[in-house]
Amino acid sequence: MADKWIFIIVFLLMGIGLVFSYSLPIYLEAKHHWGEYHFFIRFLLFSVVGIGTMYVLAQCNPDKCIHIIGWTLLIGAGILIVLMPTPILAPIVPTIKGARRWIELGPLRISPIEFFKIGMIYFFAWSFSRKLIPNKFINIKEEFKSLVPYLVILGLLAFILIIYQSDLGQAMLLFILFAIMILFTKVSAKTFGFLIMGGVIIFIIGVSQKTYRMDRFKTSLYSIYLSLPQNVQNWFDVKISSNDISYQIRQSLNAIHNGGIKGVGIGNGDVKLGFLSDVHTDFVLAGITEETGLIGVCLVMMLLLALVWRILRIANRIETKTHQDYVYVLFCIGVAMLIGVETILNALGIIGFFPLKGLPVPFVSYGGSAMMSFSVAVGMVLMISKKAKM
Repeated sequence: MADKWIFIIVFLLMGIGLVFSYSLPIYLEAKHHWGEYHFFIRFLLFSVVGIGTMYVLAQCNPDKCIHIIGWTLLIGAGILIVLMPTPILAPIVPTIKGARRWIELGPLRISPIEFFKIGMIYFFAWSFSRKLIPNKFINIKEEFKSLVPYLVILGLLAFILIIYQSDLGQAMLLFILFAIMILFTKVSAKTFGFLIMGGVIIFIIGVSQKTYRMDRFKTSLYSIYLSLPQNVQNWFDVKISSNDISYQIRQSLNAIHNGGIKGVGIGNGDVKLGFLSDVHTDFVLAGITEETGLIGVCLVMMLLLALVWRILRIANRIETKTHQDYVYVLFCIGVAMLIGVETILNALGIIGFFPLKGLPVPFVSYGGSAMMSFSVAVGMVLMISKKAKM
């Protein structure tokens, strides 16, 4: 039987997202002359389809279905990502905010990278269970040799995402997932350390290539500096004011400050009145904090933490006797880390400690592609949970 607690947690998170899909985007609805239920209805539809997807997948036999779904996501979304910069898909790939990351099909806007991430988690799980876990590496040289094919694949993906989609954030997220999943194989801590150093170097190079990325990175450094105690700030000869923080981060911090402990009440927030354009997507936690305070945002974070813990518990309860069992374990770990890492990076982003860019809060941020991809991922975990001794 599939894990019912995951269903309950996801249902609660979707319920919270539904409430704020009505409360937060009122400025956009007024600006574009949409009805007051425009985002609410769409979020409700995404949620119903997402719940249905999870339920259907939970009934499947993982031994028969997990590979079909995993490879379909990987290959299908991968082909779309490669074709998006070409003339083949040009008519249905609009440029939005300087980037071409979405495929527009009538009223629907699909982001293939959201589904590709799930496919990559499956690929890592499938490949690691065959190439890394069974091997006994003699030295670091052998370990690096075994990792070269993965690094080449990640390098090509990073090139496509950064150059053609201007999406450094998703490229780094894939690398983070790869590095975390490596921890659960037989690769040594030294090799893991070298991977992290390499990732940091690539991140710095990627940031330095574009002025707007450098500006976001500086904003993060400024935010961290201004959050330090005054006596610590005095150690540094740096003259920084709140004006050096980007407009969006300042508005996000204002929203968090206004919310306090209890919030101003659902529907009574000010930041959503045109001050913060992405308050229902990237900055949804800031909007929730203003209206429900520290209590409300802590509830959301506790639910997400519970979801991550429950998925990791499933991974821990699977007996690893075959390669297939390791695929199940590693896939669950990958999905848990995807949910956890995106949540943490988003939370750091709204306070300016991380350059926030297109990383949603799972099941809470508005966005059909993210909702559906997370629903598929959790549905696959539910499918696997029937193999665990809970």
